[in-house]
Parts: sequence; structure tokens; C-alpha cells
Amino acid sequence: MKKLLLLFAVALFVVSCQQETPQGAGTNTKIINLTASPSDWVENLDANKLNRYYSCHFSMPEINSTVFNDGSVTGYIMIDNAQQPLPSVRHFQNTAGALWTQTIDFDYVVGGVNVYVTNSDFAVDPPGAMNFRMVLMW
Repeated sequence: MKKLLLLFAVALFVVSCQQETPQGAGTNTKIINLTASPSDWVENLDANKLNRYYSCHFSMPEINSTVFNDGSVTGYIMIDNAQQPLPSVRHFQNTAGALWTQTIDFDYVVGGVNVYVTNSDFAVDPPGAMNFRMVLMW
């Protein structure tokens, strides 16, 4: 029991002596608000003309190689003055009883962000205007 207590005391001492960086030190953030208008969405199909989804590209020079390699980008869709983290998955039903799911997700590259909207029924249904918020951290 004494050995266990001694081991615990040594471990506590080692942990307490480690120097920690204050929270937030060395962290940079930038918030960018984006709007996709209905005309910005591009319809995409696979080689067999199936699996329809829509995409919108935003040029973002703020995503440089440092952000891409050593940081992160978190995306949100703005819905009714609330932020919904991406990916966002919502389920819908129309008055005729048809059911589908809409998935909104994104990816990023150096210099830009691509946002995708996919409906589970793959119907021809281009998205309307959507507002997004991208949070860059590095």
C-alpha cells in the first residue's frame, strides 16, 4: 500500500511540474460568413447520370497551407438564426406522404470550400439560398 501511495505521489508531482501552455495561446481564429444564392448551385451526376447532388464552391484565400496542414475548418449552416454544425442531416415529408433526407456537408482545399447538398431521393430539386459560417483555426 505504501508503494502504491508513493507511486501516486510521484505521478502527481511529475504531472504538476509539467509546463502547460495557457488556453488560447498561439491559437488564431477567423470566422467567415458565406451566402449561396439559388443560381450558385451546380447539379452533379455520376458517369451513369445517377446519384444527383448539388455543389457550391466558395473561394477562400484565408485557407492557406498553414490552415490546411496545421489547423482546421469547422462549418455551420445558419437555420432560423441558429448555427447547425455540418454535416447537417434533416428528414422531410411532403403533403403527398413522400419521405426524404437532405444532407448538407462540405470539404475544403487550400484556397476554397465546397458545400454539398444531397437529397436521399436524388430528385431534381436545386437548393435555394443558404447561409454558412466557416470557422478557421490554426
